[in-house]
Amino acid sequence: MSSLYLSQHEMTAIKAIDTSEVERRVNQALDDGRPTALYGLHLSTSGSHIATHLRRYARDLASFAKAKAATKRSETRSRAWSSGNDLVHAVRDVKRQVEEQEKEIQLLQIIDQIAPPYRFRDRIEVRVHYQWRATADAAWTFRAITFFHDVDMRPDYTRPQPTRKPSASKLEEQRQETLSRHWDHLRVLALQSVREFLKSGGDGSTIPEEFEAKPDRTDRHLNNFSCDFWGKPDAIRKSERAEPAVIEVDGPSDECSSDGRLKLQRRVKHAKFGEGVVIHIEADKVTADFGERGSKRVLASFLEPLTE
Repeated sequence: MSSLYLSQHEMTAIKAIDTSEVERRVNQALDDGRPTALYGLHLSTSGSHIATHLRRYARDLASFAKAKAATKRSETRSRAWSSGNDLVHAVRDVKRQVEEQEKEIQLLQIIDQIAPPYRFRDRIEVRVHYQWRATADAAWTFRAITFFHDVDMRPDYTRPQPTRKPSASKLEEQRQETLSRHWDHLRVLALQSVREFLKSGGDGSTIPEEFEAKPDRTDRHLNNFSCDFWGKPDAIRKSERAEPAVIEVDGPSDECSSDGRLKLQRRVKHAKFGEGVVIHIEADKVTADFGERGSKRVLASFLEPLTE
């Protein structure tokens, strides 16, 4: 079962890795024709991403060591060099992920360990618990959202049908396996959706308690936008840029955000939405107009003031 976050054990192991030393030993292993030089770096316990590239590099080194003909040795050496280079890049990527995760969990955390039900029904549900706060020293706010989807279990007649009708128990076993796959897909989409919304500065208090995941119109399956509870998918938004979304603001606005950094009518920058103008402030919640992207209400900590 995939997770949003690296475990504490993985993070500790990754932080202990010296990238320059990894690069040096990768080159030495290629010269030696065997992965012995990499022993002792504990790469296999530093997360699945690094472990996968490590196994691939070891496999390609073995192929290089077995090659006899000059052409074959040149070909296998090139492949081993490429996979070794991929391993070094994987280490760099995961170390960067550790830095980003440590920063992220100061302001938001999503419980990504979700147990499946003992038995599945046609309506599958995933409940995501999350917590967020405006600043690292503020109190946490805890909430949850339930995503649900009615799986279309009608037979797919585009696939070959069995010559013999399966028994009732076999049919139920196949049904449970199919629903299990759909549930795990919904789980991944739900976790990513909540995380993306909060990481972009979305106000956690606006997340609904329930949301029905929408399947793709062209088939019967969920897609990457099915759990986007905050609006329409980007593909649809692009066709509607002439009419950007506008958030209605009620009540008087504060002159500046609670941390004093942002002021009304001043230009700001958001990592995802780009540059905009502050049009309403309510403590640490700021509404800004991002032009073609419409107006967005986000936490002040996700906006950077721009000098005039």
